[in-house]
Amino acid sequence: MIFRKLSVGDSPLLFELINNVESALEDKNFWLPLNDTAKEHFFDISWTEFFGFFEGEKLISAVGLFYNEHEFGESAEYLGIEKQGLAEVGRAMVHPEKRGQDLLLKMLELVKKEAKIRGVKTLLATVHPQNVPSRKSFLKAQFTLEATYVKASGFERSIFIYKL
Repeated sequence: MIFRKLSVGDSPLLFELINNVESALEDKNFWLPLNDTAKEHFFDISWTEFFGFFEGEKLISAVGLFYNEHEFGESAEYLGIEKQGLAEVGRAMVHPEKRGQDLLLKMLELVKKEAKIRGVKTLLATVHPQNVPSRKSFLKAQFTLEATYVKASGFERSIFIYKL
């Protein structure tokens, strides 16, 4: 298993993983709908970087580091925290056949190192309050649960913070 940054050439693999994850969700509210603005910037280094675990040529898990306030601004404002030096850990996903192997936790540990290299000071993540496996992974990765709120889009999310 190899963990690496995804390139634009990996785009079909990322969208295949997204489709597999979305179709297997027991509660569709666990996953925020993808909007076109976010998708357009999935491989824009000033906006987002994706990382993932590969088994051979197959992408089995992925996570994004979002550097643009379009992604994390509402949650940061809700908490009243500084946006400078902030990035969101988002779109964390594990192929349904690979769940239960602590892949999210492993990705979080590796993404923390990547974020630090890039000068990020604080990581923010939002998780549906009833998504127990994701919540447990963020807590095991030493993120702190700060608050739970309803986003303007109507989706309830718990906000986690990690200081680098």
